[in-house]
Amino acid sequence: MRARVVGLLITLVLAAAGGALAWWLASPAVTPDPPLTERAAAAAAGLGADGHVYVDPAASGVFSAEELDRLGEAAATSDPQVFVVVWPASDQAGYGSTSDVLRQIGGETERPGVYVEVDPGVDVDSADIGIEGEYFSLYGALDDETEWTSAAETDRLLAAIDENDGREYTVGEDTGSHYWGGTGGMITAGLVIGGLSGIGAGLVGLAAWAIVRHRRAAA
Repeated sequence: MRARVVGLLITLVLAAAGGALAWWLASPAVTPDPPLTERAAAAAAGLGADGHVYVDPAASGVFSAEELDRLGEAAATSDPQVFVVVWPASDQAGYGSTSDVLRQIGGETERPGVYVEVDPGVDVDSADIGIEGEYFSLYGALDDETEWTSAAETDRLLAAIDENDGREYTVGEDTGSHYWGGTGGMITAGLVIGGLSGIGAGLVGLAAWAIVRHRRAAA
């Protein structure tokens, strides 16, 4: 009984320590934001104060003017608003992940909402920037059975924007944290880290206690 109580106490202590560790790792002092990239600055400038679709020169002509107009109109009327960035993904653009560059763009525009990166024919990714609310994610390429066309991608994006419209949210901390997926994710990560550490320590403690008891009984 005593060993179980000790094991439980160790688990609780390490769970709290894991939460503190996750919070510390996610703090700006430990994981500072990467410097603003030229690509993000260009996209933010292209969106400006009232734009909702930015097309990088490298992706010019991939979507028709009509398709871009439809996306822009749907993105503007959606609540929360949506901001679509169309460009070929690049490993040499100076940012670590899609969420990093979308966060940079949102930080520059100072317009909260859902930011979507479209890599034509390859991938789509999204992030909530400056808002916290119900979970929403637009991720991945079109399914294998659908041939990529700008029309098919436009339909997929419009469906996702419609799904996003009416989502409950508040303007504030975004739901996409650098490492843990927002405040809730950070707390969960801490509990998982601490809980697993506690379980491991508890098992080690119980094993040691059992060995000691066995040796005493044999003596």
